[in-house]
Amino acid sequence: MKILTSFFFMLIASTSVIAQDPSDWAKQAQNPMADLMSLPIENHFNAGVGHKDGLEYVLNLKPSMPSRLSEGWIMINRLDIPLIYQPGLVSGERDSHGLGDITYESFYGPSGKRNVYWGIGPLVQIPSSTDNSLGSQKWSAGLGGVGLVERDSWLVGLRANHLCSFAGGGNHPDVDLSTFEYFAYYNFGQGWSIGTSPINTANWGAAQNETWTVPIGGGIGKVVMSGRMPINFKLEAYHYVEAPANTADWSLLFEIQFLLPEEALFKK
Repeated sequence: MKILTSFFFMLIASTSVIAQDPSDWAKQAQNPMADLMSLPIENHFNAGVGHKDGLEYVLNLKPSMPSRLSEGWIMINRLDIPLIYQPGLVSGERDSHGLGDITYESFYGPSGKRNVYWGIGPLVQIPSSTDNSLGSQKWSAGLGGVGLVERDSWLVGLRANHLCSFAGGGNHPDVDLSTFEYFAYYNFGQGWSIGTSPINTANWGAAQNETWTVPIGGGIGKVVMSGRMPINFKLEAYHYVEAPANTADWSLLFEIQFLLPEEALFKK
């Protein structure tokens, strides 16, 4: 953790001359419908997991790429690739580590600079986990959507989707999962921001008292420039006011998001 903190502040201190306002890049980093390639690398440290209240670590790679389908319309394509270390959840269960289930998500909506953004599209989850305890062992699909408003220094929105399983191991529970991620960010200027983006889930196939996962919290962000490439750093903490048994009590997120504009990828 000390290494991550030192790296964060070292890059802030070594920021080069910025040709574009870093807060413009911050808003694009916060916008799921931004017409911009990016590679977020999320480090999740989840405390209180399992029968021994251990520490779970999840490394999420979330590459995002826009596709311009027609004039005035865009599709944002995103993968979620989790690498997981999970303590044993119940007594006698061994710790697990490996690849989790990979999810593909897409949003189709209007392109161009605007104050209101929206998108809708399909998502598919692949049973790619390398350990039974790290995934559903089911093929799942569903529909998702996102909407947000950008005004002055604020960016506020909601992303939601629902997944249902349609094939896979018969010995594993069916997937019937809703996800709701509301987000709100205030940008101070010079790339600094504060905000929140908790991911709430409802597992409709679980017992009644274990359906919901509800975190509350937030944190800070900062965009710095590495040559012509903007990099967004984010540090957020969340406490779970409701969660299934043997899952996290609280979590810490440290994210490094590489923004990949054309001027950073190709010399002009």
